[in-house]
Amino acid sequence: MKDSNNSWVTRLDYFFVLRPMLFFPGWSTMLAGFFIAYKHNWMPWKASHGRMDVIGLLLVSFAMLMGASFILNQLRDVQSDRENNKLFLISDGFISRQNAMVEVLLLSTTGLVLISLINYQVFLAAFVFLIVTGYLYNFPPTHLKDRPWGSLLANAGMGWLAFAVGWLVHKPASVNLIIESMPYLFFNVALYLFTTLPDMKGDKRSSKNTLAVRFGLENVVLFAFVLFSLSLVFAFVLDDRQALVFCLFSLPFFLLTLFKRNVEATTRTTKFSVLFFALSICLRWPVYFLLMLSGFFCTKFYFKKRFNLDYPNFSGN
Repeated sequence: MKDSNNSWVTRLDYFFVLRPMLFFPGWSTMLAGFFIAYKHNWMPWKASHGRMDVIGLLLVSFAMLMGASFILNQLRDVQSDRENNKLFLISDGFISRQNAMVEVLLLSTTGLVLISLINYQVFLAAFVFLIVTGYLYNFPPTHLKDRPWGSLLANAGMGWLAFAVGWLVHKPASVNLIIESMPYLFFNVALYLFTTLPDMKGDKRSSKNTLAVRFGLENVVLFAFVLFSLSLVFAFVLDDRQALVFCLFSLPFFLLTLFKRNVEATTRTTKFSVLFFALSICLRWPVYFLLMLSGFFCTKFYFKKRFNLDYPNFSGN
């Protein structure tokens, strides 16, 4: 791994340690909840009763909270990240633990203040999201990430809370929030299961008891396919065309993964499914596509310039 010492590039470490490419799955789920208020209106930005005025504030503040959580996860996972040769900005000392904690404090405080300007229910959902993803997921006494079923429930909760943040901009909490979130909940949990597979060997060496370690690749792939199928069924039953878009485009990849049952196939399915989810949001709000493109190419340029790495990509690696 080549390390560029250009000062302007190294300063970007403090941004890219936030794992900005992971903002897009979180943003997409949040925006899905936001746009569900216009379930059958494919031009919501033209709706006179809309809240498109707050969408920028939502994106920025929620990115800050996600970034804070991702840093906390890296602080907790230094050993396993070394074993799996990934997320090296903190584990390899490019950013000190002290500086990382200062960044967490600044991001979480600023993010909560900004998102509170929307309404109190959005703030409460975002605050619970930060507690679950930042503290309960990573640290004792709960350390849900180290418990197979706890990790699954935590990741399901993270996705559901992201959806709720978007929903609560328009509507109060209700049973309908739970019902309408089902296609997104099952889809995201299926993809989460796939993300546990590439790290299986390193997790075994560092004594992490993940679902992949406990049940093995074939069982995890089968379980993920069942959850994906539930997502597709709920999308049809609820007539959620937004969810149908990404489910139907993802279906061939899930079928291929079910047939091949290897890590490369699951990684490729995850990447393309996240892309299809995001593109379904672009159909509702085309500006999101420009944000995706800029995020992709800026991240690719940084990792190539800083470490001579080809990231992100759509390969099975």
